[in-house]
Amino acid sequence: MANTLHLLIPGLLGPWPAASAGPAAPAPLAPALAWLLARAERHAAPPSPDATLCELFGLPASAADPPVAALTRLVDGGEINEGGWWLRADPVHLRADMRTVFLVDARALAIEPDEAGALVAVFNQTFFEDGLRLIAPCPDRWYLRLPADPGITTRPLFDAVGRDINSLLPQGPAGRRWHTLLTEIQMLFHQHPVNQAREAHNRPPINSVWFWGGGECPAAARSPAAGLYADDPLTRGLARLAGATVSPAPEYAEDWMDAATEPDSLVALETIRHELIDGDLEAWVDGVAALDRGWFAPCRRWLQTGQLATLYLYPGNGQRYTLTRAARWRFWRRSRPPSAYLATGNNDR
Repeated sequence: MANTLHLLIPGLLGPWPAASAGPAAPAPLAPALAWLLARAERHAAPPSPDATLCELFGLPASAADPPVAALTRLVDGGEINEGGWWLRADPVHLRADMRTVFLVDARALAIEPDEAGALVAVFNQTFFEDGLRLIAPCPDRWYLRLPADPGITTRPLFDAVGRDINSLLPQGPAGRRWHTLLTEIQMLFHQHPVNQAREAHNRPPINSVWFWGGGECPAAARSPAAGLYADDPLTRGLARLAGATVSPAPEYAEDWMDAATEPDSLVALETIRHELIDGDLEAWVDGVAALDRGWFAPCRRWLQTGQLATLYLYPGNGQRYTLTRAARWRFWRRSRPPSAYLATGNNDR
């Protein structure tokens, strides 16, 4: 039976979308989560869930860009010792008006494998002499292999969805070159038959890519717990690098407790990662309430009865909340709604 649970839930407490900021955030009906947050010890954590995962697996969290591309490739057919510098180059749709350019990610594009293959082929033919090689093992996850560090820092795709990208483009000594490359890619994809066919059927064109998560594959990682439960490619890639087995994420806490035979576990839940990014506040409220019933209420009960010794909660707001069995005695700490703990905006990350 597991005594310690690391629970990572991107989107649970942020980042709150700046465009949706009003007089107050909606208050989900989540009394168990409010109880846990009020009684927890709070410590600073890396600013993003991706950086938090890397730190949990023993990788440096101080890097400007966690090497997400090299790590997620490990579940998309890549090898640990393959070498090279990798960037995620995820397919996106850019929509421009007079002053701004907004990004729509692949979730709204329904990309077919043959569409991805055709665009990758024309990219590689065009940029072969530049030493760039694009691969698309999944229709919505593309990778760019480079011979060396490109000299840029990037922003995660999650930071750019639904936002004006002009301030989020690659920065650094080679930033201008990469801005030019993005323009060339947009021109190349715009006239491609794949996008002509998509537009003829009133489907948004795949007219650009988003570079992010660059780096080389680390030599090794260390699993933060004996039991790993996750569906997302980054956690599963880190598990492969650490030589650890990872099981599918349970839907409910009771399922995890029944299945876990290890003394400690890491569970990564992706059920509400996109709601705040998309500005769908009603879905976020409903998602938090569902997690309260399915996860936080059982965790509160187990802490109160001693069935769970320690809970580490990573809710995506740059904080780690630690609870032990002593939490049940901190009755003087007044509960506040979860919305009071939200990280606001992601513009300054």
